[in-house]
Amino acid sequence: MERRVRGSILNSYMEFIKKKWGKEGHEQCVKDIGIEEGFKNGHYYRDEIRENILRWISREKGEVYTVECGKYIVSNLGILSWLVRFADTKTLAKKFPKNFSEVYAYGRVEANTDEENVIVIRLYDVNRMKESCNVWIGVCQGAVEMTNAIGEVRKTKCAVDGDEYCEYTINL
Repeated sequence: MERRVRGSILNSYMEFIKKKWGKEGHEQCVKDIGIEEGFKNGHYYRDEIRENILRWISREKGEVYTVECGKYIVSNLGILSWLVRFADTKTLAKKFPKNFSEVYAYGRVEANTDEENVIVIRLYDVNRMKESCNVWIGVCQGAVEMTNAIGEVRKTKCAVDGDEYCEYTINL
């Protein structure tokens, strides 16, 4: 099965690049990885495009920016980012597996919210490279910030390093 991702995610990555490094950075990324501009939000595209964008960010600007890119995606969801402010972090985590499956046509996500001040997110068959792992750290950090919570995000398992899945623990 081919790994596919919605255009809205690719557009968010490209918007992050444009905001962070301007039109010149955006144009350089497009040129360097050989992509067309203007992904349609409702359409699916090969996940390799997403991975190539993340590799470009890491290689050209630094690995830390892949985490920042994940935070950007969460905080720039249009009206949804405004509505998220009225939800708590655990409610978002509970909805995350369904939301993930609407955007990514591969992998599986579990969210465990049973412990009082801990959320555990597990991503199965999702991350194939460290840059992607970093984005999910940023996504988790962004979700904590968007809900005005105080918390720490740690990556506790990594499929890229040989674990069965990637696991992110959020201590609130």
